[in-house]
Amino acid sequence: MRVFKSFFLILNKYKGTVFIFFAVFMSMSLIMAKVNGGGRESSFQQDSLDIAIVDEDDGAMADQIREYFGTHDQVTKMKMDQDKITDALYWRRFDYVLVIPEGAGRTLAKGEIPELSCMKVPGYFDSAYFEAALQMYLQKMAALVKNGVDTDAAQQQLMKLQQKETKVHMASFVNKNQGDMSTRFFLYVPYLFIAAGVSGIGLVLLRINGKEVRERTECGALPMKKRVMGLTAAILVYGLCLYLFVMVAAVIISGGNILTDARLPWFAVNIFTMLLFGISLGFFTGMTVKNGDAVNGVVNVTSLVLCFLGGVFVPRQFFGDGVMRVAKLFPTYWYVVNNEMIGAMKNATQSFVWDVLIQSIVSVGYALVLFAVTLVIVSARRSSRQ
Repeated sequence: MRVFKSFFLILNKYKGTVFIFFAVFMSMSLIMAKVNGGGRESSFQQDSLDIAIVDEDDGAMADQIREYFGTHDQVTKMKMDQDKITDALYWRRFDYVLVIPEGAGRTLAKGEIPELSCMKVPGYFDSAYFEAALQMYLQKMAALVKNGVDTDAAQQQLMKLQQKETKVHMASFVNKNQGDMSTRFFLYVPYLFIAAGVSGIGLVLLRINGKEVRERTECGALPMKKRVMGLTAAILVYGLCLYLFVMVAAVIISGGNILTDARLPWFAVNIFTMLLFGISLGFFTGMTVKNGDAVNGVVNVTSLVLCFLGGVFVPRQFFGDGVMRVAKLFPTYWYVVNNEMIGAMKNATQSFVWDVLIQSIVSVGYALVLFAVTLVIVSARRSSRQ
């Protein structure tokens, strides 16, 4: 029990470091789950601008532009007053002020595109869309007039086209079946298990394996077998706490719905495989690195690289063939594949069960290999000291 208690006493000194990863995980998973909208299809809505028209031509052109763009934007007319216009743009009462110079209407009536001036909010990119739409409108008007259509008839034809709405479907680069909040939440679990596993276990083992502590422990009366058992029990309890934290958080976030979800056992199996990998990676780090800076370096590199290349932070649909081949070398990739399959599950068919178990075994295999490699390194070090 002394080793067991010592593990958590040391871990308590690093609670701030470990807590940061819990906070990052919860923030990231909650934000992404909410942004995803619970699986609902994203909709498109055209931005509306506040536009003012200064008509120095005193003709029909200003009214035609106002009618045409008024279907989507807020268009008003105003007189030329530099101070009022500057003030309105500064306080964002207007996004764009269009100035129609004298003679612009006559130029358009000849089938030519008039030169218009403007004043707009600096750096406001949406105004570029209006300018492009305005230029397109003038080109269409000029083309119709050149073909013998007067400006009034041309305006009517363009208004008919303007009233036709184009249906826009938002593209999704994430599997549509993994859009529910629970699936999105579990998607980011590898980051927590890798980061908290390496930092929590690695930093504690680094202190326990320090030269002075190790020599005092070996000179003590506590047998090696009990020391190993106590340390193993402490690591397992720490891992169990990580696991329970994720499961309780999933219940709270889903409002308890996850408890009646048929996918819950499969989610539980999938995150357990990643927990084993995180513990093994933490064990490997704590037994091989030389100082705390190295542990922090391992945490940052492994958690980010494995999550980016595994498809946790970046959807696999973005990966090219070369990146995909590399991604398949990491256990996080197989975790994400499982997570998507479980998220899309309707019935636990035989093929589904087989695929999930095979891919889970792959993740567990990584953990076992990493654990075995660590034991070989530790054994070799002990042999060299003797």
